[in-house]
Order: sequence, then C-alpha cells, then structure tokens
Amino acid sequence: MVSEPGAAPKRPRIFYGWWLVGLSLLLTGMTSGAIWGSVGVWLKTLELHFGWTRTQMTGAFSMAQLEGSIVGPLAGYFVDRLGPRWMVLFGAVVVGLGFLLLSRTTNLPVFYVAFALFMLGASTGTWLPTMAAVSRWFDRRRATAVAIAAEGNYMGGLLLVPVLAWAVGPESFGWQVTALGIGVVFLAVAAPAARVMRNRPEEYGEVPDGQPAPPASPSLASPTVPGGTGGVPPPPRAIDFTAAQAMRTQAFWLITFGHAIASMVNQTLSVHLVPLLTDQGLSLQMGANIWAVIMGAAMASSLVAGYVGDRMPKNLGLFLFVAIQSVGFGMAILIESIPLAVLMAIIYGIGFGGRNPLAVAIRADYFGQRAFATITGLSMAPMFFLQLVAPLFAAAMFDWQGSYTIAFVVLTVLGVVGALLFLPATKPAAPPAATPPTSRR
Repeated sequence: MVSEPGAAPKRPRIFYGWWLVGLSLLLTGMTSGAIWGSVGVWLKTLELHFGWTRTQMTGAFSMAQLEGSIVGPLAGYFVDRLGPRWMVLFGAVVVGLGFLLLSRTTNLPVFYVAFALFMLGASTGTWLPTMAAVSRWFDRRRATAVAIAAEGNYMGGLLLVPVLAWAVGPESFGWQVTALGIGVVFLAVAAPAARVMRNRPEEYGEVPDGQPAPPASPSLASPTVPGGTGGVPPPPRAIDFTAAQAMRTQAFWLITFGHAIASMVNQTLSVHLVPLLTDQGLSLQMGANIWAVIMGAAMASSLVAGYVGDRMPKNLGLFLFVAIQSVGFGMAILIESIPLAVLMAIIYGIGFGGRNPLAVAIRADYFGQRAFATITGLSMAPMFFLQLVAPLFAAAMFDWQGSYTIAFVVLTVLGVVGALLFLPATKPAAPPAATPPTSRR
C-alpha cells in the first residue's frame, strides 16, 4: 500500500506478543533479583544477624517448596481458567506483602511465614502465567520468544543480586530497609503489570506470531470472543492434549522428572553457593558477583538455546544443557580460588540458561495450548518436592560434617540421571478425538 503524497509513513505495528515478552522480562527479572537468585544472600545475611543454623535457615526455603508442590497444579489450573492477568496481580501483591513482613522479622517463625508468602507469589504469579501467555502468542517462533522472555531470570541475577548484596549490608541500607523497599516496589507494579497482560491472541483479532489472520468463511464464521476486540476463531492445532491425556504419555513423566531433577540441582546451588563461597574465605559481595557471572553466561546460553530449539529436537537440547549444568554443579565443591569459581560459574550458567527455555517450549510443542498451564503446573509438583528435599539435605550434611562434599557429589550424579531422562522423551502421538482449544479470558 502506497502512502499519499505528504503523508507521514506509517510505522509497522509491533506484534503484541512482544510486549508480553517485555513484561515477562520485567517480572521475572524482579523476582529473580529479589528472590530466586538472592536466596543465598538473604540466608547468609540473616544467619549472621540472628545466629540461626544453616539447616534452620534452609528449612524456610524447603517449606516454601512444599507449599509450591501443593499450589503449583492449582496455579496452572487457575491460569487456564481465569487467564494470566489475575494470577499476575495476585502474585505481585503476595510477593510485596511477604517482603513487608520480612522487614519486620524478629524470630524464626515470622521469617518462615514471610519466606512462604513471597515464594508463593513468585511461584504462582510471575513465571508460570507469563510463560503461559508468551507460549500462546507464539507458535513458529515459540522457543525464541520464550528464550527472550526468560532472559529476565538472568538479567535479575546479573544486575540486581550484586546490588542487593551491597544494600543489605549494615554499612548501607541494611536488610530490613531493603526488604521494605522491595515490598513497596512489587505492590506498586502489581496493577499496571496485570493491565498489560493478555491471554490468547485469538481474543484480540490476532493469531500466533502476528501473522495476518485468514479471512473467515461466512458459513464458518464464529462469534467474537467476549471481551476481545473482534476475535477470530483459533487456528487448528496438530496436537492439543487435555491434562489427563498428557499424563497418560511417557513423554510427560520423562520431562517432568528430568526437569524436576535439573531444577532441584539449581535450587540447591542458589541456596548454598554464596554460603559455600563465604566458607572458602570469599566476601558476601564476591559470592554475589560469582552468581552474577552465572546469570551472564545463562543469558547468552538462553538465546542460543532458543534459536537452536526452533531447529532441532528439543529433548536432545535438554539432554545436552542439563548435562552441562550437572558438570558445573559438581565443580562447585572444587573451588579454591576466584578464577576456578568464575570457570565453574560460566560452565554452570551455560547449562542452566540453555535448558530453561527448552523446558517451557517442549511442553507447548508436545501437548499444545489447550491446557498448557494446567499441564505445566501438574508437572511442577514433583519439582517443588525435590527442591524441598535437596537444599535441606545439603544444609543438614553441612551442619553434620562441616562440608558440602557428600551432598554435592550425590546431587551431581542425580543431575546426570536427570539429563538422561530427556533422551527417550520423544514427541507423543496426537490424542484421539482432539478438540480445538476454547478461549477464556
């Protein structure tokens, strides 16, 4: 189409799915920097302040994982039923309230409640709904879009964890003022973030990847989806499982336990890396900087994995990256100097960053979008349980022996087993009598 003389050329409209990718970057970056990537910083800071044992401190994280194993399937169900918007609002508010309570912590029970609150919000209202929305707005470029959206996990760790380690120090703001500030920020962004969030492109007259919607035949035209802006009928999908159908496949369980073991290893390192490094004589700030190196390597690896994941079998990519992650994890107990710590961080970051987008994209590719969040939530239940056990096991071994060696050796072997589980996790056949997905706001 040619513009009229003198008329300003129209800029091409940005596909709304990319705005959702940007929102995911923001929310996952905030939760990664304040929570997931900073668990070790919080635990070490409060250990020094209150004198609690490492097992007592890690118990809060493990209890939060038990909570996640219970609410994870429910969160996925509500994302599919209510849409991601309400879950984002709920999650950000709960995270904010958890940090406000953390700023008032004076004893271990209050710390446990505060930790449970902000972990609940982070588990149910940030990663799961944003990844569900992004996977629905993209099809052909799903792995790439998910990889970019997941960059927030690494950007938060790279940029915010070192800042947090500085801020919680008594010579800076202190941990109480820092927790209060984080809580206020999450409460402030809750409503605007929820307003930007959208469920499916079909509800707004669009189709995945932003391709032009095909004209609807008058005899086959579907009514506009309530709440949309001139919706179009969803395009047919080759595979569209219900949650029950997905759970009857071998691939579901292989992916579930492979991902669960990989996440178990990662959460153990996120809890114990900073304390491990400070035990070796490094400062709290240096420990946070090493974690930032992990996140930097993961950022680069995630983008590569997203590109490769759209062009090769995702189960093979997951095997490769989880195996690399396990090697990096095993190197942690060998750290004797800063250069070796940096090498470990780079190797671990490559594996950790590469497997994350593929673990999301493979579920959407294998099981479709009809019940994506419910299937993912059910698949996360064993992950949360293992994340409960493994960090607590490592803490107990440290309190008993004064060393992480045995715990890390055991978990390294399990990590390799988790990588191997992805090899036979091939794409399942389409379920019989599959029905097209129904649009829900």
